[in-house]
Amino acid sequence: MRKHLALAGVGLILTTSLACQPVVAHAAPMVPPSVSVESGMTSLSVKDRNEIAERASAAGDAEGVSVARAMAARAERVAHGGSEHRNIWTTIAKKAVIQVLRYSVNKLPAKVRPYANKIIGVVEDLDQFQQGAVVTALVHVGVPTDVAITAAQWIVVFVGL
Repeated sequence: MRKHLALAGVGLILTTSLACQPVVAHAAPMVPPSVSVESGMTSLSVKDRNEIAERASAAGDAEGVSVARAMAARAERVAHGGSEHRNIWTTIAKKAVIQVLRYSVNKLPAKVRPYANKIIGVVEDLDQFQQGAVVTALVHVGVPTDVAITAAQWIVVFVGL
């Protein structure tokens, strides 16, 4: 009986998390003439993204540099025949982990509770769920190493499909 209730609860959580996503409003972007517009989306080339990274570097914005370089690398992978493939089960598991962390904070170990919001932020931002990457991201946002290792182990078990 408990197993059936647990399975029904997990199903309800997954269904609710997928069905009750907030609606995001998008403003129409201002597109400079040098940027190509394809099917309503702006498409920056690898060269454009590297130029953005150089400008961010000149301005002293280290975070902007890292984001622009990561986006340039992603655009280059896609340009050379790679694709941005996302596993649906990973996406569902990621949403489930976020919902559990958000609504079951009092059920988490006492050591992890103060860092639940930071862990949620990291899980939302990550695309690759290997333990080393998750630990590094958690430590980067201020989670202590021992808590980061424990949280990363569980995140990788549930999301690293």
